Amino acid sequence: MTSNPSALDPAVTERIGAFLRARGLRRTASRIQVLAVLEPVNGHLAVAEIHGRVRACLLEGAQPPDVATIYRTVTTLVDQGVLHALTLDDGVTTYGLATAPHHHAVCTQCASIIEVPARRLSTALEHAMAGSSFSLSDRAGLTLRGLCPQCQSRQTQ
Repeated sequence: MTSNPSALDPAVTERIGAFLRARGLRRTASRIQVLAVLEPVNGHLAVAEIHGRVRACLLEGAQPPDVATIYRTVTTLVDQGVLHALTLDDGVTTYGLATAPHHHAVCTQCASIIEVPARRLSTALEHAMAGSSFSLSDRAGLTLRGLCPQCQSRQTQ
């Protein structure tokens, strides 16, 4: 890995580096930084927000990766199955960790994204696919649109 002074906890850097190595991927500063930013989010971020958070976590004087590097990094991590991409109605693509299989519920008012575990919808999907010759891949996902709990509560007030 290129040595870049950063404010990332060495234990986080080592853990993410080991994760990348275990998946047969090179351990680069930008990959570690992107994953370190996305890991605590438990959701999705657009490239601009990932870039801003990476810049914020670097020590003063450290050279942050440019936006093009972040784009290339997330694209590679999506191709390798480490991240998944979700394009919202406004055309902005957001990225999240591809951990346990899940679907997405997107709020049509505030654009917040809630991850829905795949097992919760598996029976409904099986019924929907019954009788068809179509086979869903492991990466298949649904995007449900509606109102998040906060927007629902604002409407009832």
